[in-house]
Amino acid sequence: MDGTPHRGFWVDEGAYADYARAIDPTGDDLRGASDSHLAPHVELAGAGFSAMGSEAGFAGAYANRMRGLQERLSRLGGQWQQMGDAARQTSANYDAVEADQQATIERLGKELR
Repeated sequence: MDGTPHRGFWVDEGAYADYARAIDPTGDDLRGASDSHLAPHVELAGAGFSAMGSEAGFAGAYANRMRGLQERLSRLGGQWQQMGDAARQTSANYDAVEADQQATIERLGKELR
């Protein structure tokens, strides 16, 4: 230690909330893409593959693959939302710790007078 005061950890006010607001639309976009681009292919009937495609299993394999992709993309959108929720919770936790530390410093200041 060189005697200089330790500055600690600092986050610009509103940084976590700003981050959460910035990434929230991404989760919504991912879930929307899953619903609008992949869902129609899950319901694709065997007619799209002809009778031979249905008999050979191509239609079922295609529908299963699209269903899997849709589920993964929807799950990813949900995980993106969880990141935003975590940033909001971190912001609340940070504010609580800052308030507690400020109260302690003020109390100590009064006691030292």
